[in-house]
Amino acid sequence: MKIAIAGAGVAGSYLGFMLQKEGHDVTIFESSKQETHWAVCAWGASRNILEKFSKDVGLNFNEYIFHVGKKLRMELPNNKEEYLELIGLVTYNKQKWEHDLLKDLTVNYNFKCSSNFPFMDYDYVLDCTGLHRSLLPKSTTDFIIPAYEYLIENPDKTSNDNEFYVIGYKGARGYFWYFPIDKGRAFVGAGDIDRKYYGIKEFFHNNPSAKIIKKIGRPIRLAPPKRMEPFFNKNVIGVGESIGCVFPMLGEGIIPSLLCCEIFLNVFDKSKNFDFKLYRNLVLKKFNYYDDVYKIVRLKMEGKLSTIKHFPLMMKMYSSMKKDEKRFGFEINLDKMNRLVNAL
Repeated sequence: MKIAIAGAGVAGSYLGFMLQKEGHDVTIFESSKQETHWAVCAWGASRNILEKFSKDVGLNFNEYIFHVGKKLRMELPNNKEEYLELIGLVTYNKQKWEHDLLKDLTVNYNFKCSSNFPFMDYDYVLDCTGLHRSLLPKSTTDFIIPAYEYLIENPDKTSNDNEFYVIGYKGARGYFWYFPIDKGRAFVGAGDIDRKYYGIKEFFHNNPSAKIIKKIGRPIRLAPPKRMEPFFNKNVIGVGESIGCVFPMLGEGIIPSLLCCEIFLNVFDKSKNFDFKLYRNLVLKKFNYYDDVYKIVRLKMEGKLSTIKHFPLMMKMYSSMKKDEKRFGFEINLDKMNRLVNAL
């Protein structure tokens, strides 16, 4: 089949490789220029899952790992702190991982996908444009928070322990992150519905030697798949973050996008005619509990979350996350989760 993929990020590069491997005629369209194409986000995800997807495309994930985390320190309102034991959370060279998948694919860079895309030249067009959702109708229930981050080098080692570090904002209205990578480099960023970005200015004040290498504007989608329909339109099919495959509590989309790719490939392989209904149902089933998480986040943002009234919803979220513990790469502990939610 002749397949176009819009977007050369984690979903687009993985799907392009896998579909071409299966003998399909694949062309990728990417809006950025080749020399400026950048793998956005802080490059942190679960080693447990990425090893499997790397093996699928013939890559040794160990060659891409930057930092293997031991603990995640969480600074919470009212001077409270929480520590999570890490069981696979790493930062990795996402830029190289994606580019290695793209090297034998046809990629048309500097091509902005829009309504004038040559849809009828292809059997299927996959919208892997993430936040932009460029080729699908916009969702009326989407929810995005503004965010930006810096790639930095030479942070002051006396003011941090070079480990994963997060500041949770009051009312769950955003968070600051510090993700260490290699050779004295790290990602520092914040997403904040109120656009105050607490932690950014404070970090640079406490790390006067830190040098900014790159600034990246990158809003974060929190709306899960249930809020991001339609998943397809005519011969266009959304995959990954473009249809809400992002974990709402963290804005993390690498693993959810790849899990969505896996669903797409399983459905695509079943018959010559893509079963749109089956794809929709499997995506909604796989990411069903993301909507529970999303409800809790929004209730907290609106100051309406009650640990008594919403206890069943909280327990449902906990049990679902506990089953998926390896996928997250950090411990899922009920007591710590309750303290975290109550502290925010």
